[in-house]
Amino acid sequence: MNLSLLASFGAVEITFTIIGVIALLAIVLLLIIVPVKDYCTALFSKAHISMAKLVSFKNCKHDPMKLVEAYILSKKLGVELKIEQIEAVMLSGGNALGMIKAMSLAKEAGISLPFSLASALEIKTKDSLEIVKNAVEGRNEIINKINVITKDNIELILDLNLILKLNIPKYLFGLSVDKIKSFVIEEIIKRSRNFTKDEIMSSPHIICQINCEDAGKNSAYILKEVRVANISIGRNFSLEMEVKKAEKERVFAQMQADRLINAEQMRELRSRTKTEETKASLLEAEAQVPIAISEAIKEGRFSVMDYYKLMNLQADTALRRSIVSGDKQEESETADDDDDDFGDDE
Repeated sequence: MNLSLLASFGAVEITFTIIGVIALLAIVLLLIIVPVKDYCTALFSKAHISMAKLVSFKNCKHDPMKLVEAYILSKKLGVELKIEQIEAVMLSGGNALGMIKAMSLAKEAGISLPFSLASALEIKTKDSLEIVKNAVEGRNEIINKINVITKDNIELILDLNLILKLNIPKYLFGLSVDKIKSFVIEEIIKRSRNFTKDEIMSSPHIICQINCEDAGKNSAYILKEVRVANISIGRNFSLEMEVKKAEKERVFAQMQADRLINAEQMRELRSRTKTEETKASLLEAEAQVPIAISEAIKEGRFSVMDYYKLMNLQADTALRRSIVSGDKQEESETADDDDDDFGDDE
């Protein structure tokens, strides 16, 4: 009887021991597989998430705590989201916490941002919060070194400051900010032709009064304001035109003077040529005289004595000419001396 009791007691103890071991293993396995801590955190934060959902999320190799934190944040910020929506964003590689903050910020600013648009922005850009901040706070864009020509043909170099706000519904499919910049530059250049340099320098805002709605049409941004950040004066085209005109007139006058000089030189050259031709003809004629005399002597029409008489006559003529020219030179020198004496007496 005692042996049977011992045997019976041993069997019961072994059974409980086995059950306890199995239960312990089950608890350990449950703690390994099931994120109990995350489940309890969600439960105590009044953001209940089913155990199966957390296990499924963990099996997708994601941290369940991030899902819990995002769901708790959505409850605190009053963003109505289902756990499946948050899970879909996180499984797509988006930042659910940033998306929820973006939706909350849009809600406070009175901007319509449904989950479909917010999730699309987050999945595509991975920074939906920054996009919403641009839509709420706006952003500045600087356009440097715009060359415009004023009404009085003076070049001005402008730096512009554009104040933009993001148009969230058109962000994914609207035109970029470069479209607005091109529109603004074109309008500023057109308006600058209607005002003088002094008018623009005294009131820069007069060239910034453009149609902002047309600038932001079909664009991802809305143009709120255009400001002139800096103005500097460039070239004076009117003055340059006057200088070029004066230079053109100077060149033309120089060409006319050169033409007159060339004409005078040509006349002088022609005169010299005629003189040389005359001298050449005279020399040629003089060269023919001895030949003619020689032929005349040979033919008997002119004797040697006649030749000597001719030579004496030429020598006598040359002598008389030299005496006359010498007398004229002495008279000229005497007159000069008299003038000098008269000046000394004075």
